[in-house]
Amino acid sequence: MMKRTGIILLLIAMAAVSCYAQATQPTKVRSDGNTMSHQELTRAIESFIEKLVGQDKFSGAALVAKDGVPIFKKAYGLASKGYNAPNRVDTKFNLGSMNKMFTGVAITQLAEQGKLSFDDSVGKHLPDYSNKQVAERVTIHQLLTHTSGMGSYFNDKFENSSRAKFREVRDYFPLFVDEPLQFEPGARWSYSNSGFMLLGAILEKVSGQNYFDYIREHIYKPAGMINSDCYELDRDTPNLAVGYTRTRSAGPTASGQWKNNIFMHVIKGGPAGGGYSTAEDLLSFALSLKQHKLLSPKYTDIVLTGKVALPGNDRAKYAYGFQEERVNGQRRVGHGGGFPGINSQLDMYPELGYVVAVMSNYDPPAANRVSERLGKLLTGSPIPNAITVAPSVLRSYPNRYLREGEGPGPDVVDIVVENADLWLVLGGQRHKFVPTSETEFFDEEFEDVRLAFTKNDKGEATALKLEGAGPGTLIARKAALPPPSVKGNTTFRLKGYSNARIVELAGSFNNWKQTQLLFLHENDEWVVRVDLPPGKHTYKFIIDGESITDPNNPATENDGQGNINSVLTVKGQ
Repeated sequence: MMKRTGIILLLIAMAAVSCYAQATQPTKVRSDGNTMSHQELTRAIESFIEKLVGQDKFSGAALVAKDGVPIFKKAYGLASKGYNAPNRVDTKFNLGSMNKMFTGVAITQLAEQGKLSFDDSVGKHLPDYSNKQVAERVTIHQLLTHTSGMGSYFNDKFENSSRAKFREVRDYFPLFVDEPLQFEPGARWSYSNSGFMLLGAILEKVSGQNYFDYIREHIYKPAGMINSDCYELDRDTPNLAVGYTRTRSAGPTASGQWKNNIFMHVIKGGPAGGGYSTAEDLLSFALSLKQHKLLSPKYTDIVLTGKVALPGNDRAKYAYGFQEERVNGQRRVGHGGGFPGINSQLDMYPELGYVVAVMSNYDPPAANRVSERLGKLLTGSPIPNAITVAPSVLRSYPNRYLREGEGPGPDVVDIVVENADLWLVLGGQRHKFVPTSETEFFDEEFEDVRLAFTKNDKGEATALKLEGAGPGTLIARKAALPPPSVKGNTTFRLKGYSNARIVELAGSFNNWKQTQLLFLHENDEWVVRVDLPPGKHTYKFIIDGESITDPNNPATENDGQGNINSVLTVKGQ
């Protein structure tokens, strides 16, 4: 995922297809004692989205409905940059992993009909499945809840295969059928696309129908989802949004430029994700669940109720293809999807009567930003208020911080300040943090990730606390090391990659300690400093997932005394 730091004027077409605002009634939006009219809600979300559009950080459609009636429905940006075709609220966007909801409901339908049990093993329904470890030990419940121990088919085999090979469920089996389980089934939670592909095969065997036919007949049709399917990208489908990404793996183009994701994703989605839908169809799906058109009340409750705790979030559990959580005390159920050029989210607030559907043809977190802000508005959750602090305050923070004691998170965190902005650098990943006070900050892209500094009586930063970025809280103490700008006896400068989000250094010296490796961003370029032992070392950079090497200078030599015999400059492509 890449991000753009410059502000882009609102020059792209903005398709305001329709916007419903019940302005005449001061309707209570939240149940926390505060009131917000739908007109106020509309103004708040419009202002937020239009700011993102102005920065070229959102393209897509957003919908909010109360008791089944849309109160906000609007589209922004372009479905096709090449044809200058605007997005519409009925534009079909890629769902990413959101197809898991449909698969979860379909499997639960078969359970309700008595055709399978959640406790059944894989082998009971797929006796010919060649991985006996999976067939004998993994259950349908574990597949549905990502506790099977299986991994993801987005592996090296997938990357080295033609996307045209993968159209039917069993076409994917060669990608993962031989992989051993990563852990004992049921022992823990780990997201598994392969597991949901296996659920698709079980559905076909039990129902006697092709997966795609079953979903059309038993999910889309009764729900009234007229613009949803696993459309094939090598066929023309009207009003289908093209996904746009800034990741380096999209091709050898200067980082920060948009490229389409056609050659990155599957040609046809399936049980684990990759299908298409619209914001309006997702509302229809949510209403069909509420009205029990797809499942009885008992089995609707089964599919939507969380069963396995999610790591790092004590308020969230994974259900059967859905995630259930509490947001400021309010129940939220739904699922999201993300991939380069794909980001969509469906959130249902059963206790409040709201449904939120946000779809985008940009990289994550384009849609997630919008859905999370809507969630805060609807539930009365606090929204961070950005302020400006004096440059002298920011200059007290840059340094290297080392994790205190045992626990989750990286061993090293670097804080740097560039152009009056504070950045947190974890390895080769950099995140801009915005101040809410002189000592507290939030991530510009993920505002629930918070950073707080501790100062001594002299006003010097001594420690930091990072919350919301993973399981637990990271506490790190200021290191007794030279300033980050001078650390490392060998320097690599990556010209032409100033907008790269993730930078990794790999080579023949992979046994270095993490404290010996420093990633910085200076003068609009990435700078990597590392303490190298004497000798000749080969290396490569991995920039946003793409390996970058210089064939004319594939190695560096260092005599161990700080004398650098050759320094790599990687030229931008």
